[in-house]
This record gives sequence, structure tokens and C-alpha cells, in this order.
Amino acid sequence: MPRDFLLRGVDAESLKPRETVELTQEEKRKNWWYYHRGHVIMVAMLAAVIFSILFSVFTKVNPDYTVGVVCSYDVPDHSLRELERCLTQYADDRNGDGKVVVSAVSFIFGNPNPSSYEQLQMQQASMTRFMVDFADNASMIFFHEEQAFDSMGEEMSGLFLYNDGTPQPEGALDFENVMRPWGDFRGLDQFVPVSENEEEVPSSAYDTFFRLLRVSVRSAEGSSIEKDEKDMAYYQDCLALYQRLLTGEALSADAE
Repeated sequence: MPRDFLLRGVDAESLKPRETVELTQEEKRKNWWYYHRGHVIMVAMLAAVIFSILFSVFTKVNPDYTVGVVCSYDVPDHSLRELERCLTQYADDRNGDGKVVVSAVSFIFGNPNPSSYEQLQMQQASMTRFMVDFADNASMIFFHEEQAFDSMGEEMSGLFLYNDGTPQPEGALDFENVMRPWGDFRGLDQFVPVSENEEEVPSSAYDTFFRLLRVSVRSAEGSSIEKDEKDMAYYQDCLALYQRLLTGEALSADAE
């Protein structure tokens, strides 16, 4: 009785089971794609991310040496690359990968009146990267201009070697003795930079940037450098690179 009540007004023809419709191969593919396209896209995106990570890991070129460039302004990338190309002539293949690579890392300090919030953020980010660089013992040789170096003040005390190779005591402020001018380095004095479009840079531009830089070397005494065998070996190699720059004794046949 209850079943008859539920079926009241229902056409008997509609109660017959529907016939199964055989789909074509193309319809099956469209149907499958409709229900699974989200999963396919997600898997493809994940695969792309994994490939990108693996590609960067296996193709990344690790530098043999890293140097810091400390200025009160943003150094153009092509200027950093030109400096790297010059330094590479005096460097050796420390990691044995068959390539000699020197990386120049830029830090921006000493602009007392940044013209924008972005420039202020850039200086703050540079300070963080500078501290990380020191903690990682990445850069042992630093190129710097006067305003940027002076802006660090007493914080730079004891971080560098005197020009005679002895460490500057912490608290000492005779910073003029922990740096050499660009012109003291025969390897750097022969450097002829080119512009971004591979044209030779006018001497005036060269004089207002590169020749104003001074060079300092970190001190290992009392730092984490001397506590790590690998860092100490890297430090000694950086000192050797520094001496080759002074004397102009290039290791590469491409040196000028």
C-alpha cells in the first residue's frame, strides 16, 4: 500500500531502466578531462616547481670567491659584472668544477637622506645581508667608498686587517690604516671597464666610481673564521688573491 501511494501519478514507462548509451572514444576523453582536469593541472604545476628546483640545484654555479662592494648608492649590475671579470683573472678554481668564478655582492649604506621609502628599505635590507655575509664568512675582501664606510662608524672597528697584515684591535678607530686605495693595486689599475652595451666607459665615469673605491680585508683573529678549518682555508686563499691583485700577478692568460 505505501509503495502504491509513492508511485501514484508516476508513468509506468518512466519506471523502466534507462538504456546504456555507448560513448565514443572522443566523448570518453572529453568526459574524463571534464572530471579530472583540476587534478591534471595541479600535478603539472607541482612537476614544474620540482623541475625548476632541481634545475637550479644542478645548474647553479658556486663562486670560488665572493667579494663585497659597499657603497652609498646602488651599483649597476653591469659594473659588478665587470669587476667580477677583472678579479677572475687573479683567482683560482678553488672548488674544482673547472670554472673560475668570482661573485661581487653589493651593499648599500650611508645615504643619510633616502629619497623614497624604497631606498630606505633597500638600505635596511643591505644591513641584514651584510650581517648574514659576515656570519657566513662569505666575503673576505671588501671594496668600499668613503661615505658608505664612514656611515658604519665604530661598528667596523676590529673587523679588518691593518695594511701590514696585523689585525686591528677592537675599539681602534684608525680606519685609514685598514684600507688601500684602488690605485695601489696593479691588478685593478689595469682594469678597463665597459658599459652595459659593451662600449668602453669614459675615463671620467671610471674615475668617479672605480678609482674612488678602497679595499680592505677581514681579520680572522677572534672571529668564527679561525674556528672552522674550511673557512680558514678559504680565508688564506682570499689573502693570496688580495696579494696577487696588489702585485698584478694574474693567473689567467686573459689578464691585461
